[in-house]
Amino acid sequence: MHMKPLILAMVTLVSWSCTYAADNAADNANATDASAARGEHVFSEHCATCHGDTGQGLEPWYPSLQRLAGLRDPAAMVETVLSGRFRRGGEIDGHTIPIMPAWGQLTDADVAAIVNYVQQNWGEGGQIKTEDVSKARATLWEID
Repeated sequence: MHMKPLILAMVTLVSWSCTYAADNAADNANATDASAARGEHVFSEHCATCHGDTGQGLEPWYPSLQRLAGLRDPAAMVETVLSGRFRRGGEIDGHTIPIMPAWGQLTDADVAAIVNYVQQNWGEGGQIKTEDVSKARATLWEID
């Protein structure tokens, strides 16, 4: 019986598996880095005006994402970005309290990038996928 070819094949398979796993982990890390960079850009463009560059907000008008991100799961954040927030209205000390606009015109990838950026910087770190945003969007705009 020739064991050398079998052993060589097993060593090659294990070596390939380890290389594939390492490459896959590197690809995932690169994807996360790319999403974080995209999220920072989209956040700066659409969210920072109200919530601030560091997510500090200006209470009570613009809520602190530093405070809220840890309290809300990523799926709830997706819903907020897509449909806006009507949590407050009226005035405080003569100042109108703005209502967060819906950002439904953003792509699913942009919404995921924003939520992931907020979660990575101020939340529990939970991440959302573009497909999850697509499902949430379909559910939010279902017509009975």
